[in-house]
Amino acid sequence: MSEIRAIVLDLDGTLLDSSKSISPRNYRAVKKCFESGIQIIVATARPPRVAKQFVKDIPFVDYIVFYNGALVTCKSKQIQRHISIPTEISQQIIKFIGLNEPHPTISYEVNDSWYTCTPVPDSECARFGARSSDSKPQVVDYDFISSMSPTKILVVGYSTWKDLILQFGDQVNVIATDEGVLVQIMHKSASKEDAVQWVLNEIGINVEQVMVFGDDFNDLGLFHMCGFPIAMGNGITELKNCAKYVTESNDNDGVASALEKFVL
Repeated sequence: MSEIRAIVLDLDGTLLDSSKSISPRNYRAVKKCFESGIQIIVATARPPRVAKQFVKDIPFVDYIVFYNGALVTCKSKQIQRHISIPTEISQQIIKFIGLNEPHPTISYEVNDSWYTCTPVPDSECARFGARSSDSKPQVVDYDFISSMSPTKILVVGYSTWKDLILQFGDQVNVIATDEGVLVQIMHKSASKEDAVQWVLNEIGINVEQVMVFGDDFNDLGLFHMCGFPIAMGNGITELKNCAKYVTESNDNDGVASALEKFVL
């Protein structure tokens, strides 16, 4: 195994347990890796306002990938990389969804603000990955939302989402996570793997020297790119099939278990 110089951590289903907490064992293992000189990178589908609540307890994380790669920030350099969907394309996508699915719930993430045309019931907030304590999307009219260039489009209740790939696959990335419940749409050049590659170029680390942890479809590109991919025990089969190692589940300190075995 190549020397590990960077570790990429997904949040939900990976570093976080089912209660959305970082266990003491996971924290200790990640901190020891950082103290040994390894760069710790977080790569999540979540927006900054939510992800930062989870990573506030690991202040040594410098680079964070949000929105599956559509936004990357570096705390020490005070820089960011942001990629949004052009307004014209987002309008076409929303129109297409409306023609094919009568009652989907659609919302826009624009940088770090969340918008929707119809109120999201409490029962559906969890489907968007929002906790009861999180703020709900701001309700705006269609003209306002259709004028935006969104960082990410989120759709719940769209069973024929694969049609989006056929229609717009050359312009956007379409990923269904959470057992197909949540459809996430980003710019074609926005992905976790492209964002992490940008970070690695910034810090001068080769992909072969990167260990990555993940559990869902939005981690597949990273698994194919990085030198040492580790799938969570609770992860999807597709990740496990291309992983170098399958660790314990996120509720059994899977991240710490693998770090203790291979790095520490």
